[in-house]
Amino acid sequence: MTSAPALELNGRSDVVRVLDVGCGTGDSLNEEFQLRRRGLEHPPQMEMVGVDIDEHRLAEGRTNYPDFLFLCATGEKLPFPDESFDTVISRVAILYMDIPVALREMRRVLKVGGELRLKLHPLSFTLAELAAELRSGSLLSRMKNLIYRLYVLANGAVFHLTGTNFRFPLARDRCESFQTQSGMRRALLAAGFEQVDVSCWENQSKWPHAGNCRASARRSS
Repeated sequence: MTSAPALELNGRSDVVRVLDVGCGTGDSLNEEFQLRRRGLEHPPQMEMVGVDIDEHRLAEGRTNYPDFLFLCATGEKLPFPDESFDTVISRVAILYMDIPVALREMRRVLKVGGELRLKLHPLSFTLAELAAELRSGSLLSRMKNLIYRLYVLANGAVFHLTGTNFRFPLARDRCESFQTQSGMRRALLAAGFEQVDVSCWENQSKWPHAGNCRASARRSS
């Protein structure tokens, strides 16, 4: 995947700009769009932007939501100028990124006063994934899945303890971890965010759902 070039957005100050990092087909971006318009007789003009590394899902998003802008890019290198967005969201996507790097990028593209909202994967979800993968498939596939899930568990533990991530040694393009309340709080503060809130942390997972673990923060300076 090649990185998208830096993008100059509409320069109008009265436009509300929202970025979804790891947007997939754009459904969560559309939910945000509809939520912001609900109940308003004269909703603000909005510019909805999504980035993802999967060009096939982005193509589907462009078809389903032609008024939104979709770009192929990583969360660790967002192709936007500093202070471009009023809100950045990422729903169960940042866990597949180098979280500290992605958080610094999200803060960079947020305007002062802007809000970041994340949905995350707790330890219980990773354990549920491991259990499900070990119940099906060939012995070889189960062994491969075991090795990968042990990496995810180790990466999540490292993130919780040190605030850093490391990539899968057998495939350096992959990075995945679980998250904890205290780990996410420290990571958000370390990235320069303020008003950090991780109070919504319902980590009871029922496969294939990931519980309801959320974090929010603001860029105050």
